[in-house]
Amino acid sequence: MDKVDIWHWIVYLLPVASYFIGIAKVKLQMPKEIRSLLANRDVMDMIYEGIKAAAYTQGKSNDEKREYVRKWAKSELFKLLGRWVPDSVINYLIEHIIATKGKCK
Repeated sequence: MDKVDIWHWIVYLLPVASYFIGIAKVKLQMPKEIRSLLANRDVMDMIYEGIKAAAYTQGKSNDEKREYVRKWAKSELFKLLGRWVPDSVINYLIEHIIATKGKCK
């Protein structure tokens, strides 16, 4: 292929590449509900306190601690927000706090 053929095909390939990059970007964006919860300082502090409380439980496995925090956070979020939040959102918030604040000990 010479230079003229490459430029001819680039004109057709760039819009296709742009389309797939756009789809990937949209899939990676965080849902509005999660963004609003991450911005709410009361929610983040409340979940952080639950993680700290679970870290001090003796003789429990990590899975049992995660389940404790998830159930506790779900009930507290309902009290705070007045609506149920899906488990996937709660799990994301818990993992986000653990990743950003480090291990709570």
